Amino acid sequence: MTNSALTSISTNLTFILLCGLWYMTSALSSNTGKAIMNEFRYPITLTFVQFGFVAFYCLLLMSPVLRFSKLRSPTKTILKDTIPMGIFQVGGHVFSSMAISRIPVSTVHTIKALSPLFTVTAYALLFGVSYSAKTYTSLLPLTIGVMLACSFDISASNYVGLLCAFGSALVFVSSNIFFKKIMPTNSGGGLSSQSSLKLDKINLLFYSSSMAFLLMVPIWLCYDLPVFLSSSDHIAHPSHGHSNPHSVTYYFIMNGTVHFAQNIIAFVILSSTSPVTYSIASLIKRVAVICIAIVWFNQSVHPIQAFGILLTFAGLYMYNNAKSDVEKGEKKMLRVEAANKMMLPSTRADARMMAGNETPSESYSMPPHDMAITSATGLDSPSVIHGRPRAPSAASHLNTYNLSVKITPPSLSANRSPNDRMSSPTDSYPSPPPSLDSPPSPTVPLQSTQTGELFDISAHSNRTIAVS
Repeated sequence: MTNSALTSISTNLTFILLCGLWYMTSALSSNTGKAIMNEFRYPITLTFVQFGFVAFYCLLLMSPVLRFSKLRSPTKTILKDTIPMGIFQVGGHVFSSMAISRIPVSTVHTIKALSPLFTVTAYALLFGVSYSAKTYTSLLPLTIGVMLACSFDISASNYVGLLCAFGSALVFVSSNIFFKKIMPTNSGGGLSSQSSLKLDKINLLFYSSSMAFLLMVPIWLCYDLPVFLSSSDHIAHPSHGHSNPHSVTYYFIMNGTVHFAQNIIAFVILSSTSPVTYSIASLIKRVAVICIAIVWFNQSVHPIQAFGILLTFAGLYMYNNAKSDVEKGEKKMLRVEAANKMMLPSTRADARMMAGNETPSESYSMPPHDMAITSATGLDSPSVIHGRPRAPSAASHLNTYNLSVKITPPSLSANRSPNDRMSSPTDSYPSPPPSLDSPPSPTVPLQSTQTGELFDISAHSNRTIAVS
């Protein structure tokens, strides 16, 4: 067996192992959160503790003992760009915790599977992006499947939980649109505008989680702290089912740990594979989380609900196949925005997108940093424009990426007339006169032939040719 074959097998096995760990940590994060909510009905506190654990573990990895990374000093640009991340994370995770406290985990993740529907609807209504029939057809089984899966969970007690699950999906879709459409138009260009401002995975996760943790402080002080101070017994014992075999403290520690591991593993997978492969792995992860939750809590599933869940999986698979069409619609809208704002591309991917070339070269791969931002913000398609506005110019209509100059050398003929002078490709564009402080230009001696002069040296004694 060749070395390339062994390398390919090793890479595939590593990818499968990482995906297995990702699915396991995601399922444990949701299921331990549900176990906490069964006995400790404080979703604000759960979210607050989760962000604290993630920030703590990031600091631990950047400590002098482990040194997986070096902590970047906070700057105005870093804070300005990570605060919106924290705001969206707070909203999405609070709604998700409130939903898990009221309805089954499988139902929450089935509702979150409607994110493609919300994304396509938002782009169509807000930005006028049109999609093919293939995309709209994939949304039909997705919507019907979620409706069937939730049909037996609609009651007076679960109504709030269903609304919170929908709210969590909407918040993460909104963050997707925000970071794609609003953040890149900032004058600073965002975190990925300059290489010196890029954050590695751990620093990005640390700052976004820290911002979310700080934003959770006033919310926790207003909602949960007064309840803690007014009552001594905060553990609710459910009247049905068996109690958890471990304490609430154990589940809090386990939940915070696997929640951090889930984010780190997602970063590693996203930076080591293509966006399409990551999208498929993410689809399988949602299926695995729903199935594991059903088995974990020994949840009884009605046949109609089971059919709805299967229909949701089929819709997600169809949407994943039609995702290239969705990305083309988004890039078309980005090209229009870039043309209206006269933005310059900063990467090769931006140049291809603005030129209308939707198929990137095989050798191109997404920068790991952009993937990290995608994972941290819940983005599915990390192709965004990072440019700067420019003033209109007379040559703004030119395609600067296809310009070429073809120079044909003159034939050294003895019958050439002295008046037929060789001209430079830039002779039609007169150069400004040199200033008094300009350095002398290097010159190239003019060659002559035995039969005659190519140039009239006396007539052109002051002419120089700049050497670039």
